[in-house]
Amino acid sequence: MIEAKNEKGFTLLEMIVALGVFAVAALLSTSSLLSLTDAQKKTASLSSAYDNLRFALETIAKDIRTGGDFYCGADSNDLPLVPAPKDCAAGGPALTYKNVAGENISYRLSGGGIEKFAGGVLFGAMTSPDVTISTLAFYVLGSPAADNFQPRITVVIKGVAGSGRSASEFNLQTTVSQRKIGI
Repeated sequence: MIEAKNEKGFTLLEMIVALGVFAVAALLSTSSLLSLTDAQKKTASLSSAYDNLRFALETIAKDIRTGGDFYCGADSNDLPLVPAPKDCAAGGPALTYKNVAGENISYRLSGGGIEKFAGGVLFGAMTSPDVTISTLAFYVLGSPAADNFQPRITVVIKGVAGSGRSASEFNLQTTVSQRKIGI
């Protein structure tokens, strides 16, 4: 009579197949974890860059709102020490005006960032090195007192936030009117 063998355990082939399935599962989970980590770093970097841009734009808007005698510069170096009101419907890369304290404030594009001048002295860069600005334009309307229009400035910023694979283009715009009545 033939006796049935009651062997317990795995064969070598079953072990190799099980290890292969486990290795594939581990590889997939590791690659997805690395992908998620990379995406989180990109998101954090872009979030920081956009926060910096929003802060710069909001600071400019608040300063402009309480200013007067707006002068739109024809180029980035057109920053007069004593601004005479000047409109530019076509947009200019620099803006100079008198703030509420009577001090001249200027903004311009320089080296891919926005610079602020106070009283003709460079105050500093308003944007972080993570942000590269390609276009900064100020559209000024109603600045001269004789035109009977409320002064209105539109600020347009275009550029790239981040670098490498995490680079993201942006276009920001805001329009600000002078708080005091200019007519």
